[in-house]
Amino acid sequence: MEQKLQSTSGEPETSQLDVNHLRELVEASKILNSTLDLDQLLEIILEVATRGLDADRGTVFLLDKPSQELRARISQGLESRTLRVKVGQGIAGKVAETGETIRIDDAYQDERFLQKFDAASGYRTRSLLAMPVWNRVGEIIGVIQLLNKLDGVFGPKDEIFLKALAVHVALALENAKLLRDVVDRQRIQTELDLARQIQQNLLRPPPEKWQQYHMAARSDTCYEVGGDFYDFLHVSDTTLWVVIADVSGKGISSALVMSTLQATLRALLVGVHSFERLLERLNGMIREVTGGHKYLTLFLALLDSQSNRIHYINAGHNPPVLLRANGEMQMLEEGGTVLGLLPNVRYARAQTEINPGDVLLLYTDGITEASNPAGDDYDIGGMIESVKALGPGASPGVILERILGDVQKFAAGAPQADDQTLVVIAPLG
Repeated sequence: MEQKLQSTSGEPETSQLDVNHLRELVEASKILNSTLDLDQLLEIILEVATRGLDADRGTVFLLDKPSQELRARISQGLESRTLRVKVGQGIAGKVAETGETIRIDDAYQDERFLQKFDAASGYRTRSLLAMPVWNRVGEIIGVIQLLNKLDGVFGPKDEIFLKALAVHVALALENAKLLRDVVDRQRIQTELDLARQIQQNLLRPPPEKWQQYHMAARSDTCYEVGGDFYDFLHVSDTTLWVVIADVSGKGISSALVMSTLQATLRALLVGVHSFERLLERLNGMIREVTGGHKYLTLFLALLDSQSNRIHYINAGHNPPVLLRANGEMQMLEEGGTVLGLLPNVRYARAQTEINPGDVLLLYTDGITEASNPAGDDYDIGGMIESVKALGPGASPGVILERILGDVQKFAAGAPQADDQTLVVIAPLG
């Protein structure tokens, strides 16, 4: 007595496959394991499925979870056209939504069928078989859809074969996607390493000695690239621009703003001679570039070697610390608010003397907000103690290395939570 095959609502058994289909499955398993290239694998899947079920053409949809969208990476007969279907829409979308196989003898009689794809391609779909592809943890990762059985309509035996094939397909797809993820991660890491090298090249070291000033600077990012920035630009033989800035946030987006800042600021420093006007224009340009979604703090100073004075504007930045030779301390706070957040901001300059024996510390909050296991911050007091521990006459390079080393010791091995940038300037007699 002939065994009755189960319908689409049941669970077709692989043991019900005929000899030809079993042979097809064995060959399919070999072919599917022959490549880990995802695009090539999708082509093989369609070739095996359409040949094994005598279908005119087919489509393999892969599920993109974030967008809840099915995307056809390869579509036979549609050249390079990409099909996109939301989960729940159309036959493939319903399969992805419910996890149930759908078999239709006349697609145009089923209201779930999206006729617009036929209209766009000029193709006429008649019979149809669509089945979910499950991964090894029971999640739907795609849908196989076959169109137009060449010798009639798709039947229960076709469904049994496709379900057995889908098991091999799922394993092959998972392996191919894992490989692609590894390759993508390696590519991204290579690009980030290159971006880091480029950014470090943009952060050029200061002149070790300029006039009577000795200088040192370093920026350590917590990720591959960061949003901290410093620069030095000669105006004349006796004047030098010095800037330190910190873009809000961390990572790639902040690094992009930082590179824009450097190019913009250098152009403005050459063409605009008014301190206040320069910052106002920079504020408007940063706001235009970021749409107000990013801001930055900035300290801009002009060193004048003839008068031993520093003229500056502090745009919301951590106040640089000027340690006097007599032990007094001055915070350079005057200027205005952050750049890029508010329109039509006005800034005001200030000035002070900087004499032999003094030490000027410019820093970003990654230094002062570095915390220890108890949750305490290194803070400005930590920097001051580091400088005092060296005694008078220490060079900026030695001071810089002492502070950064003390920050690491203070953090006691905790991962760096923010970019850390430090500039040390000292006029030596």
